Amino acid sequence: LGAAAPTPRVRPPMDAAARVAETAAQAATLGDWGPIFVYGSFSMPQAWMSLLGRVPEMTAATLRGHVRRSVRFGGFAALMEDPDGFVIGQLVTGLQPAERRLLDHAVDDGFELATVKVRSLGEAIGDLECVTYRWREEFEDALDGEKDWDIEVYMEEHLDEFMELCTDMRKSHDLESLSDEDLKARMLSRRRR
Repeated sequence: LGAAAPTPRVRPPMDAAARVAETAAQAATLGDWGPIFVYGSFSMPQAWMSLLGRVPEMTAATLRGHVRRSVRFGGFAALMEDPDGFVIGQLVTGLQPAERRLLDHAVDDGFELATVKVRSLGEAIGDLECVTYRWREEFEDALDGEKDWDIEVYMEEHLDEFMELCTDMRKSHDLESLSDEDLKARMLSRRRR
């Protein structure tokens, strides 16, 4: 007689930490470079849609030991270290390497990548290590004093221009990734119109 059929395994329910670990493991197999904490322009879905053509997974999170400041020209937010500070932003996950490179390209040269620990506001999973873009100390004079970044002012005065910049970067990136033959075909089809 044949062997008995194996008993189907039912996965036990996962707690929040296990879900984050599983998401990170899946992302790693796809080439994700890990989560990134954003706190200004890229905390808005419109910016991601303009840059990537999609909105990545975003979870509200807090970062201690830093403050958000307004940059005088350009209207964007900057992150500075401050032991008494506290910043609310978004933890972004699931970016592919090409998307991360595109994001790095979109971020001003006044920033540097820094490793930080954030806490998700959605679920009690403890501190998560990620990277963020922190304003370089040597450019501190470009900040608007102690003034916090104002999302409403940014959306009213700067968001449309930033979205155009992101869309242009995405289009340029898409063209750069074409083979020479595909680029030639695209240019010839435009001439025919």
